[in-house]
Amino acid sequence: MLSSGIEKLDELLGGGVDFGKIVLIETVAEIGGIIALNFVADALRKDIKTFIILGRKRVKDVEEFLRKKEVDRSNLVVVTTSEKGDKRLNLDELFLISRTIKDLAQRSKFGYIDILQILLILYDPRKIYSLFSDIISTLKDSEVTTVLTIDKRFTDERTLAMFEDLADVVIEIEEVVESLKVKRGIRIKKNCLLPPTDFYSLKIDKNGFRIED
Repeated sequence: MLSSGIEKLDELLGGGVDFGKIVLIETVAEIGGIIALNFVADALRKDIKTFIILGRKRVKDVEEFLRKKEVDRSNLVVVTTSEKGDKRLNLDELFLISRTIKDLAQRSKFGYIDILQILLILYDPRKIYSLFSDIISTLKDSEVTTVLTIDKRFTDERTLAMFEDLADVVIEIEEVVESLKVKRGIRIKKNCLLPPTDFYSLKIDKNGFRIED
């Protein structure tokens, strides 16, 4: 299994994420992205061939995160929408995006895809759902553990439900403002191994994430 880097979250997941599963993180801002990168770091520590597909604005943050985790990046391939990755993707070429991910699936056992939200903004969600249905089928056939992130703030319930249907595991992050204070919650909304959980309090401080009852 792969670890989220958060002990309580791993417990809620039933020990972590089993190999070959598709994980959808319904996030608020970058919180889900950090959890996804914890999975990336664990995969690299286990010498698992890994790929990341990112928008150009996140490249520096990802590099800094992995540097602080002190993980060996020799098994990592980074594909971005800028010139900074191992390969560049053009978001106007959906066929190329599909072909690139399918090619990576033949050479990797873990992947983190962080361009889903961008594509949903640029295109009709039904078109992107069709694209990812095909991509995820290939990832599952190749038994590639994959994490995808989607920002709830910019996604309607119908679109969320469509992508939840494609995932084996759905991690949902909630954020509300009460009396000028931000309160965050996290739950396992869907799990192929265990029943869904209630929301747990999610705290963020200089030491990272902490989940409390």
